This record gives sequence, C-alpha cells and structure tokens, in this order.
Amino acid sequence: MEPGLLDPFIRLLGQVSTPAAVRRSETENDSAVWAALAASGFVDALVAEADGGFGLAPSEIVPLLIACGSHLLPAAFGETMVARALAAAARAPIPVETQVLLWPTDSAGRLRSLLPPPKFGATHALVQQGGKATLYALTKDAAPPDGFGQAAAMIDEAGGERVAFDLAEDRLHHWCVALTVASMAGALARALDLTLRHVNDREQFGRKLANFQAIQQQVSVFAEHVAVATAAAHLAISRPMPGPSAMDAAIAKSVADEAATVGCAVAHAAHGAIGITAEHDLALYTRRIKRWQASFGSAASHAKLIGSKRLDMACTTSVDFLRAARQI
Repeated sequence: MEPGLLDPFIRLLGQVSTPAAVRRSETENDSAVWAALAASGFVDALVAEADGGFGLAPSEIVPLLIACGSHLLPAAFGETMVARALAAAARAPIPVETQVLLWPTDSAGRLRSLLPPPKFGATHALVQQGGKATLYALTKDAAPPDGFGQAAAMIDEAGGERVAFDLAEDRLHHWCVALTVASMAGALARALDLTLRHVNDREQFGRKLANFQAIQQQVSVFAEHVAVATAAAHLAISRPMPGPSAMDAAIAKSVADEAATVGCAVAHAAHGAIGITAEHDLALYTRRIKRWQASFGSAASHAKLIGSKRLDMACTTSVDFLRAARQI
C-alpha cells in the first residue's frame, strides 16, 4: 500500500483509538470513532471503483488491518469493509452506513466461534449459512462484558432480513479468521514495543533489564514470532476478491495463535506484576490478543485441517504441499 494511503489512516487511528478510547469502549459505545472512520472513506476500500469504492485488492489493505490491531480499534472496520465489498460484488449493496459484523454459522445456525464478535457500535451482522449470506439486525443491547472486557453482539431474531445474496460456502468464516490474524499481528507488534520500552527503562540489581542475556533472548524470540505473525496476516489476505481460502486461513491462524502464546508470556514475564494492572496498556493488548485466540477456531482445530490436507498428499514433500495449497 502506498504511504499516501497508510500514513493518513494511521494518523486517524492515533486520534480516535487512543488507550483511553479503547478503555471507554469496554463500557460504552463511542459513536465518534465510527463517524471518523466512515467519513474517511476507507470503509469502501475493497468495493470496486464502478460501485463507488477504491477498488483496492485485499493484499493492499493488510497494512490497514494490522494498524487497526496495533491500535486496538474499537470498531468493526475490517468486517464492515469486507461485508460491503462482498455485497456490492453480488449486486446487493449493504443498505446501512453503520458497522456490520461478520457472522459465519454452521449447518445448524450456530456461530463458528467460541466467542461472539464484540458489538462495539455495530447495528447489523452479515450472517452466512451454507451458500447464502443475509444481513440481520443486532439487538440494541449487547451481552454483559465477558472475562476479556468485551460486550458480545447478539442477533435480533425478530428483526427480519435486510438483504440476502449467494456467497461461496465458508467464505465469511475464512474472512473472519484472516481478519482476526491481522488484528493479532498488529496487537502483538504493539505489545512487543511496550516490552522493549519497559526493559530499556526498567532497572534491576543496578542494570537495565535489557542488559540481561535472558531478557534479550526472550525478547528476540518474541520479535521473531511477531514477524511470522505479520507474514501470516499477509499470507491470509493475499488472494484477490472474494478472498481467503480455507488453507490460507488455517495456516495463518495456527501461526498467529502460537505467536500469541509466546508473545503474551514473554511480555508479562518482562513486565512483572505491573503488566497485569488495569492501568497499564499491556493488559489491554494481551486481553484482546487472548480473546482473538479463542475466536474463529483454535490453533488445534486449524492444524487438524492442515494435517488432513497434508496426509492427502503424503507422496509429496512439504514444500510441494505448501505450493499446492496456494492453488486451492
């Protein structure tokens, strides 16, 4: 993505998604955040130019999505962007200008995630069951905040359909996984920054923490996982519309979940007790990262899919398998 697009977006995030705003979002809806995002026009980045959008490819918006994660943006920006693009491509444009969540379900209509998406200020959800995507209203009230400080959205069963269109089966689930990975990558990068700042400022036994070899080794491992998670986000959202494949999503989430486990452990070990206090920003990031780990499939469930596909190609090398996966 050109710096001319990314830089203004990062400046916007710096203005509307401060740590104070993120904390407020856990108890109240700040409509000003979404108003600023909607006014920026970025929400239609994936919509074709002929339909009034920017016409960007998915790979070009990955830096935006990672930036959202690094600022813990309290809004369903990526989800709304994808919903509007998929609906516009199906000639069934989303009839609302508010935030739209993505809501992939199984054959029984159950959300394919252990934890529902946070409501933030969303008013609708694009629900996919089988090969059909349908826009439903959300209830005006969200569920009580969960253990991660997030109030989950709930579908309004009596609200009725707003728009419906055909969509390849599992498409929304693949997008949800990919968007989650991008958010995790951004949040992990910011957690690493907080950790580096802390170990370079904090002294123990008359030496800065950063001068201890054990700390250096742990932080370097953290940095490696952040780099891999970032690469995984780019991998997951590298295909043209309509978007990620099952293997793209599975590989990326497996990598990101491992990075989250290592990164959160190192960050809190380096910070000590201060890192878990409500006043410290690290707690904001690790709580959100851990929630993303539990959303839209665990590392184990995605690894099972990867392993199954790999066994189907047992006569080839793993490199051949990965090359073939890019063709699926």
